[in-house]
Amino acid sequence: MKASWSVLVLFVTVSIGFAKFNPSLASVLTPDGEIMEEVSGSFDTSGFRMTYGPGGDPLFVPDEAFSCASIQPLDEHDAEGNWISLGSGLNGSVSAINVSASYAYFGGLFTQAGGIPANHIARWDGSSWSVLGSGVNGTVYAIAVSGSSVYVGGQFLQAGGIPANSIARWDGSSWSVLGSGVNGPVYAIAVNGSDVYVGGDFSLAGGSTANNIARWDGSSWHALGNGVNNEVYAIAVSGSSVYVGGQFLQAGGIPANCIARWDGSSWSALGSGVNGIVYAIAASSSDVYAGGDFTQVGGISANSIARWDGSSWYALGSGLNNFVSRLAVSGSIVYAGGNFTQAGGNPASYIASLENSFWSALGSGVDNKVYGLAVSGSNVFVGGPFMQAGGMPANRAACWVAEQTGTKTPASDTISAATQTLHTSPNPMVIGTNLLFQSTGSSPLTLEIYDIMGRLVVTQDMGTLPEGSHTHYWDGSDGSGAALASGVYFVRLSSEEFQASTRVVLVR
Repeated sequence: MKASWSVLVLFVTVSIGFAKFNPSLASVLTPDGEIMEEVSGSFDTSGFRMTYGPGGDPLFVPDEAFSCASIQPLDEHDAEGNWISLGSGLNGSVSAINVSASYAYFGGLFTQAGGIPANHIARWDGSSWSVLGSGVNGTVYAIAVSGSSVYVGGQFLQAGGIPANSIARWDGSSWSVLGSGVNGPVYAIAVNGSDVYVGGDFSLAGGSTANNIARWDGSSWHALGNGVNNEVYAIAVSGSSVYVGGQFLQAGGIPANCIARWDGSSWSALGSGVNGIVYAIAASSSDVYAGGDFTQVGGISANSIARWDGSSWYALGSGLNNFVSRLAVSGSIVYAGGNFTQAGGNPASYIASLENSFWSALGSGVDNKVYGLAVSGSNVFVGGPFMQAGGMPANRAACWVAEQTGTKTPASDTISAATQTLHTSPNPMVIGTNLLFQSTGSSPLTLEIYDIMGRLVVTQDMGTLPEGSHTHYWDGSDGSGAALASGVYFVRLSSEEFQASTRVVLVR
């Protein structure tokens, strides 16, 4: 199977050419914005946007129902992509996100996900929310995923109804504890093989002294030397190095201003560190990125974010104009979320990306702080206390799907723009939809359909079709013929000469 996250996504709705012949979507909507039962056909979606009702059902509302006060037009400083809400979202703020191959896990201060009870931890599968047993009985601040294990940390005393002191493990079906846990809140977790590193505000791990940082080896707890002398908010592992950030001034008894490195046996500082709190760390190859509430690193100006290359600190342009709470690295792109409204001197509402030394906003961003951030391929999951993403309703959880533009260079430049266009009609679809495209007639075509989590749900070799216009019907089922759930799906058509993609909304 191909890597399901590397999808070329070109976001379109029904084209203007189709819209002029189709009745308005308004003609088949109930007063609540739902599509009437037993409706099929093509409809013009102009003037409407999709959102979700309290139960997670798709709703279509007029454009004017959305507040546009926070929307900023795309310009040269904006990344290309689209914001998508995750069902009806969550009823409380998000503090942590992590992803596996099949799920995005969200933790925080909520008791419902998608309208169903979910105690502080839930997962999104691309179309719906589900729970992890009975969850935990307090706020979740950290999540780490390793294989089938999901490690959850926070300020709780129970997980799945059993005693669990601030740290627990979900194995896919039940909760288990990590010994006697720790005696204070856990704010950070990182996993490296069989080792689970835990940081927070505690002095004991498994009943033994461990100053704010500890390691679980699968059966027992271990201190990391003398630890650090104040709270730990971030951990990142790269090779044999464990990077730790927080509000401390010493690590292992030596000066270390809010960031330090553990090599397995001893602590070392990263230069002269930073002059404020470190809330986030991300490691990529030899580079370590730190984000937080600071204005200097290594004695030079750096606003809330900086890079350590193993020997020196560097600012990342003019940085952000307020604190960074989360960082994530995907390839050459660094994503930052927090309480800022500018990145590199340009507008960026609480979430931004850095690539090739240039900062970009992710569309119009979100309308409040970002406290959770995780990246998988072109999907950027964010969480926090916000209520809108991209100017549309998104209750504390949303996904930015980056648009990867460009097509494979053909042997000649005679392929027209129409050849590289793919449309769907109807869209939204209830029973099925027609894929409308043109073929060059010179090489085989492959059809691929992905869900919002990037999983390949349909693949079909269509062979070499005659040159000209073609229509292919998709009935909304997966490769085995099973009906897929309501949600957003990405359709990709490719050959040796071109590739084109579009988005379709399936409503059951």
